[in-house]
Amino acid sequence: MQLENVTAEIRPRAPWESIDLGCSLARKHIGVIWKAWAVTVFPLWAVLAVLLQNHPIWLLLCIWWLKPLYDRVPLMVLSRSLFGAEPTVLEVMKAWPKMLVRRLFFALFIGRFSPARSLSLPVAELEGLRGRAYSQRVNLLERNGGEGATMATLSGILLELVTGCGIVMLAMMMVPGHTSAEWSEGVSEFFIHDNISEISLGFFWLAVGVYMFSITVMEPFYVSAGFALYINSRTLTEGWDIELAFKRLSIRIKKMKSGVAGKGTALILLTMLGVGSSQDAYATGAGYRESAQQVLSDDDFTIHYKNVEVPVKKADGADGLPEWLERLLGGGGSAFFMGTLSVIIFWTILAVVVGGLIYLIIKNRHSFSGGIGGSSARVSIPKTEVVMGMDIRPESLPDDVVNAARAAWRDGDSHLALSLLYRGSITWFVHRGALPIAESDTEGDCLRRVQEVSESEYAPYFSSLTKVWVNTAYGENEPEDSRVVELCDTWPFGLITAPGKGRGSR
Repeated sequence: MQLENVTAEIRPRAPWESIDLGCSLARKHIGVIWKAWAVTVFPLWAVLAVLLQNHPIWLLLCIWWLKPLYDRVPLMVLSRSLFGAEPTVLEVMKAWPKMLVRRLFFALFIGRFSPARSLSLPVAELEGLRGRAYSQRVNLLERNGGEGATMATLSGILLELVTGCGIVMLAMMMVPGHTSAEWSEGVSEFFIHDNISEISLGFFWLAVGVYMFSITVMEPFYVSAGFALYINSRTLTEGWDIELAFKRLSIRIKKMKSGVAGKGTALILLTMLGVGSSQDAYATGAGYRESAQQVLSDDDFTIHYKNVEVPVKKADGADGLPEWLERLLGGGGSAFFMGTLSVIIFWTILAVVVGGLIYLIIKNRHSFSGGIGGSSARVSIPKTEVVMGMDIRPESLPDDVVNAARAAWRDGDSHLALSLLYRGSITWFVHRGALPIAESDTEGDCLRRVQEVSESEYAPYFSSLTKVWVNTAYGENEPEDSRVVELCDTWPFGLITAPGKGRGSR
């Protein structure tokens, strides 16, 4: 993976901004994605339709269950296209058999119901991690994108439903009035039937077609959103934006060194070539285009299609079920079995949606607890003692943080001065503001948490302090005297030590 070949801007983003980037990537490469989808997923659906032609409900269930396998196709196109190597349809076709069977059990059973499946998919497919290493990697990346991936999953379910309903409504608008009325009556009857066997197969096949169309339209955008969240999480965790900036700077320096030596020679050659060089270039380009057309017209670049007839084994029982299952269910057991299955599917989907909502509420419970400056009734959160290797216990700080920082600055120790201010701010947020800062949080994580739940009087100051601290601690850039004096004079925090503990007042 060459970061310098990336075709999008790599920088830290908010979750919804990352999802927007993912949708933009999907729109840019949607032509290749749908072509690859047509030659991989469509044939799989055709085989399933032939095998389950008498059981469209089972076909619907299978199409939904195999979603993790379809997602590998858009992911392959997007992951390579982002780094400047967009795959051809032929390359996707050659890779499809391996993608289809790779880690099949995990994809369809263990990872199938993960609310952040779009974020964890690149970890398994692109990084190839397994077991404990996979779990640790996913947990690390979900710190900076798990909530966004869960929201993308719920949004994807909703958009699929909206797309399907939109197609049905569009079709009703395009047919004559009496036909539209009959269809509306059929849809209404579907929701009032107690016995699912009374509903015609044609209605179920219509539902299958609409669902296939909805998945084809929306699934590439869902996968792309998760892939963008994955890229953003790695950028925040591994500092991709900083690495990329250094690589580009190195390339510019090399070009400048080589350009000084070759500038005179280049000018002489351009003068000697003159106007005739443009005509030669045009003739050369025409020759290249003619050669390329001859290569592409070769038979190796032609996709050949062959109709394959799949023999279908007829059902043993009268209702299309095996004889042993008919004997187990008794006479007329097929209708009872299919009706029970539909009820189970409905309640399973409902439980997943409700579980996802409960997960989001618990994950964002700090938003309902009033935050900093809110009500006194807050969720009891264990106090963190160390953040980024810094001791943030109140007793580890001097009685007067600001005066101690001024003294360190006058002594020429800028790192200690800003460290006292930054450490004191984090200590106040954790012990007085009840801000849920974790030990593994970075400067960027702390700033985002403050901006999410803090009052306006603290967030701007902490943002300014964080920038100066990062430039001094990591960039080794000495801040100006006026900047440090301003940070000391505008210190907005009161007592660092909680009431009844520590050193008391300043």
